[in-house]
Amino acid sequence: MNCAIVKEWMPHYIDGLLSPDMELRIRLHIQSCPDCAQWLEEAKEISALWSKMETDSEYQHEQMDFPDLAAGVMAHIEQLETGRRERAVKATSVRRRYTPRTSWMHYAVAACLSFLLLQFGVFENLAYGITEINGHVSNSVTQWFGGFRK
Repeated sequence: MNCAIVKEWMPHYIDGLLSPDMELRIRLHIQSCPDCAQWLEEAKEISALWSKMETDSEYQHEQMDFPDLAAGVMAHIEQLETGRRERAVKATSVRRRYTPRTSWMHYAVAACLSFLLLQFGVFENLAYGITEINGHVSNSVTQWFGGFRK
Protein backbone atom coordinates (compact mmCIF):
# COMPACT_ATOMS: atom_id res chain seq x y z
CA MET A 1 0.00 0.00 0.00
CA ASN A 2 1.39 3.43 -0.89
CA CYS A 3 1.37 6.64 1.15
CA ALA A 4 -1.22 8.42 -0.99
CA ILE A 5 -3.82 5.72 -0.37
CA VAL A 6 -3.03 5.63 3.36
CA LYS A 7 -3.42 9.43 3.63
CA GLU A 8 -6.67 9.28 1.70
CA TRP A 9 -8.16 6.66 4.06
CA MET A 10 -6.65 8.17 7.24
CA PRO A 11 -9.86 9.91 8.45
CA HIS A 12 -11.81 6.66 8.16
CA TYR A 13 -8.99 4.82 9.96
CA ILE A 14 -9.13 7.29 12.86
CA ASP A 15 -12.92 7.01 13.11
CA GLY A 16 -12.76 3.19 12.97
CA LEU A 17 -14.94 2.92 9.87
CA LEU A 18 -12.70 0.60 7.83
CA SER A 19 -12.98 -3.13 7.36
CA PRO A 20 -10.60 -5.19 9.55
CA ASP A 21 -8.51 -6.15 6.50
CA MET A 22 -8.09 -2.55 5.33
CA GLU A 23 -7.38 -1.39 8.88
CA LEU A 24 -4.64 -4.02 9.23
CA ARG A 25 -3.05 -3.02 5.93
CA ILE A 26 -3.02 0.66 6.92
CA ARG A 27 -1.65 -0.14 10.41
CA LEU A 28 1.20 -2.20 8.89
CA HIS A 29 2.04 0.61 6.48
CA ILE A 30 2.04 3.20 9.28
CA GLN A 31 4.38 1.04 11.36
CA SER A 32 6.85 0.85 8.49
CA CYS A 33 6.54 4.46 7.24
CA PRO A 34 7.59 7.32 9.57
CA ASP A 35 6.04 9.91 7.23
CA CYS A 36 2.60 8.34 7.46
CA ALA A 37 3.03 7.82 11.24
CA GLN A 38 3.59 11.57 11.61
CA TRP A 39 0.62 12.23 9.34
CA LEU A 40 -1.54 9.99 11.58
CA GLU A 41 -0.48 11.92 14.70
CA GLU A 42 -1.32 15.25 13.06
CA ALA A 43 -4.66 13.90 11.83
CA LYS A 44 -5.50 12.66 15.36
CA GLU A 45 -4.66 16.11 16.78
CA ILE A 46 -6.89 17.80 14.22
CA SER A 47 -9.68 15.31 14.91
CA ALA A 48 -9.40 15.96 18.65
CA LEU A 49 -9.49 19.71 18.01
CA TRP A 50 -12.66 19.36 15.93
CA SER A 51 -14.38 17.25 18.55
CA LYS A 52 -13.35 19.78 21.23
CA MET A 53 -14.81 22.61 19.15
CA GLU A 54 -18.11 20.75 18.79
CA THR A 55 -18.46 20.08 22.51
CA ASP A 56 -16.89 23.18 24.04
CA SER A 57 -19.61 25.84 24.19
CA GLU A 58 -17.23 28.58 25.41
CA TYR A 59 -15.04 28.04 22.37
CA GLN A 60 -18.07 28.35 20.11
CA HIS A 61 -19.07 31.65 21.74
CA GLU A 62 -15.55 33.05 21.31
CA GLN A 63 -15.62 32.18 17.62
CA MET A 64 -19.01 33.83 17.11
CA ASP A 65 -17.62 37.36 17.60
CA PHE A 66 -16.86 38.01 13.94
CA PRO A 67 -16.73 41.63 12.84
CA ASP A 68 -19.53 42.77 10.59
CA LEU A 69 -17.78 43.27 7.27
CA ALA A 70 -20.93 43.51 5.18
CA ALA A 71 -21.83 47.04 6.28
CA GLY A 72 -18.39 48.44 5.41
CA VAL A 73 -18.27 46.63 2.07
CA MET A 74 -21.76 47.77 1.11
CA ALA A 75 -20.89 51.38 2.05
CA HIS A 76 -17.78 51.21 -0.15
CA ILE A 77 -19.81 49.78 -3.04
CA GLU A 78 -22.33 52.61 -2.67
CA GLN A 79 -19.47 55.14 -2.74
CA LEU A 80 -18.10 53.62 -5.93
CA GLU A 81 -21.55 53.59 -7.52
CA THR A 82 -22.15 57.24 -6.60
CA GLY A 83 -18.79 58.20 -8.13
CA ARG A 84 -19.61 56.27 -11.29
CA ARG A 85 -22.96 58.04 -11.62
CA GLU A 86 -21.29 61.44 -11.21
CA ARG A 87 -18.70 60.65 -13.89
CA ALA A 88 -21.28 59.33 -16.37
CA VAL A 89 -21.99 61.57 -19.36
CA LYS A 90 -25.51 62.88 -19.13
CA ALA A 91 -27.63 62.88 -22.28
CA THR A 92 -28.72 66.32 -23.38
CA SER A 93 -31.42 67.47 -25.70
CA VAL A 94 -28.77 68.85 -28.09
CA ARG A 95 -27.19 65.44 -28.48
CA ARG A 96 -30.55 63.79 -29.19
CA ARG A 97 -31.40 66.41 -31.81
CA TYR A 98 -28.34 65.58 -33.95
CA THR A 99 -28.48 61.79 -33.67
CA PRO A 100 -30.80 61.25 -36.70
CA ARG A 101 -28.69 63.60 -38.83
CA THR A 102 -25.54 61.60 -38.15
CA SER A 103 -27.17 58.40 -39.42
CA TRP A 104 -28.12 60.18 -42.70
CA MET A 105 -24.61 61.55 -42.83
CA HIS A 106 -23.20 58.01 -42.86
CA TYR A 107 -25.45 57.05 -45.78
CA ALA A 108 -24.39 60.16 -47.69
CA VAL A 109 -20.68 59.41 -47.17
CA ALA A 110 -21.19 55.78 -48.28
CA ALA A 111 -23.03 56.92 -51.43
CA CYS A 112 -20.28 59.43 -52.28
CA LEU A 113 -17.56 56.81 -51.83
CA SER A 114 -19.45 54.34 -54.02
CA PHE A 115 -19.83 56.97 -56.74
CA LEU A 116 -16.10 57.78 -56.62
CA LEU A 117 -15.14 54.12 -56.84
CA LEU A 118 -17.41 53.69 -59.86
CA GLN A 119 -15.87 56.77 -61.52
CA PHE A 120 -12.34 55.44 -61.06
CA GLY A 121 -13.33 52.08 -62.54
CA VAL A 122 -12.72 49.96 -59.48
CA PHE A 123 -15.73 47.75 -60.26
CA GLU A 124 -15.07 47.65 -64.03
CA ASN A 125 -13.71 44.08 -64.14
CA LEU A 126 -15.66 42.80 -61.19
CA ALA A 127 -18.02 40.65 -63.26
CA TYR A 128 -15.10 39.10 -65.18
CA GLY A 129 -13.27 38.31 -61.91
CA ILE A 130 -16.31 36.65 -60.39
CA THR A 131 -16.86 34.57 -63.55
CA GLU A 132 -13.20 33.51 -63.57
CA ILE A 133 -13.25 32.49 -59.89
CA ASN A 134 -16.50 30.59 -60.45
CA GLY A 135 -14.88 28.68 -63.34
CA HIS A 136 -11.86 27.69 -61.23
CA VAL A 137 -14.09 26.49 -58.38
CA SER A 138 -16.29 24.52 -60.77
CA ASN A 139 -13.29 22.80 -62.36
CA SER A 140 -11.75 21.84 -59.02
CA VAL A 141 -15.05 20.48 -57.70
CA THR A 142 -15.57 18.48 -60.90
CA GLN A 143 -12.06 17.04 -60.66
CA TRP A 144 -12.50 16.20 -57.01
CA PHE A 145 -15.81 14.37 -57.51
CA GLY A 146 -14.58 12.84 -60.73
CA GLY A 147 -11.85 11.08 -58.77
CA PHE A 148 -14.45 9.17 -56.75
CA ARG A 149 -16.27 7.78 -59.80
CA LYS A 150 -13.28 5.86 -61.09
